[in-house]
Amino acid sequence: MKKVATALIVLTSAISLAGCSDGGSSAGTATAPDVAVEDGPAYFYGPKNLAVHKVAGVPDTLLRILNKDDTLTTCEVDESGDLDDCDIQELDADVVHQMVVNPRTGSVYFLQDDADSVLVCDGAKGALSSCAPAEGGGNFKDPSSLALNASGTVAYATNEDNTLTVCQVLGDGTFSSCAVTDANGTLDTPVEVGLAAGEYGTHAYFLNGEIKSTITACTLAPNGMPSTCQAQNNDLFSAPTTIAFSPNGKYAYVGNLDNSVTICQIGNDASLSSCHAVHAGEQELFDGIQKIAADSSNANIYVANARSGRITHCKLTGGGAGFADCAPYRIDGFEVTTDLALYEVTGSSSLFLTSLANDSVFGCPLQPNGGFGESCISTRFME
Repeated sequence: MKKVATALIVLTSAISLAGCSDGGSSAGTATAPDVAVEDGPAYFYGPKNLAVHKVAGVPDTLLRILNKDDTLTTCEVDESGDLDDCDIQELDADVVHQMVVNPRTGSVYFLQDDADSVLVCDGAKGALSSCAPAEGGGNFKDPSSLALNASGTVAYATNEDNTLTVCQVLGDGTFSSCAVTDANGTLDTPVEVGLAAGEYGTHAYFLNGEIKSTITACTLAPNGMPSTCQAQNNDLFSAPTTIAFSPNGKYAYVGNLDNSVTICQIGNDASLSSCHAVHAGEQELFDGIQKIAADSSNANIYVANARSGRITHCKLTGGGAGFADCAPYRIDGFEVTTDLALYEVTGSSSLFLTSLANDSVFGCPLQPNGGFGESCISTRFME
């Protein structure tokens, strides 16, 4: 694996509210000045996938950035959210569409188009090494999405043949004892799997196809295998694009193609009930929902909007049952976001965002109330 050194250009980018402020007052659409860009030859990486990687037993927190040319950028993150000591590595992979990190083992997993395997790399020391394809005993069929349980001991991969592969994760991050299930025949071109953990244990949820409105919900047995799966149909599901969960595991947040977020209560049987929708409204809170993330305090939630390039922040109320004081933020120079990642340490939090149009990663310090500060740091990668 080739390791490519990089230099960084770091810019401060102003941030403004588009619509109402966190306090609910009118803030207009004030335009901040353009950010100057230092001259220099830029690599065209196109960052498309982010992950904050805190490896057990390692002091440094890392930000992993998957680029659209199938390279991986790894940066150290300090307590203020700044990026330092970034390196880029070429992956022995082709058309990677998802990256997943394991904090327990330090492993990093990559899904590739038209590959009946998962690329597993050792990342415990920062840079990747010992990358090798894992075929799961022949049980992977062009997997479309991958998720790990909270302890990083069980992996779930959805396959193109409408099946689910469940594997145990060994101490070195590799897979063993992989088994395939059809989830009671409830999967229909699954494109994303999400895991919710609560007092009930762990439930698995699957988004089916890019234009389908049915979510598959499964309870999981102690060995990690699905036990009971059922199709969840609701008029408020409009071709779901992404799903996230409250940290207490009591609520699901479904991003929809019609620019709404549906909030549902999670039952002990994995059912989604008492659903209600938060619509874009006059503030245009949502526009092309790409990713949703809630903070660990169960107080704030963030929605990345691909079409408008805005990030919407809402307060969570009722233990995660509702949104309040929603505000869309606009960042100068920020365009075509594909992912976001929360970085939380005691007394400080930051939100990292991809900006595909200008090959940048934005790091935005968050205020104690969860709102954005006055500026974000834009980092670009240079020869």
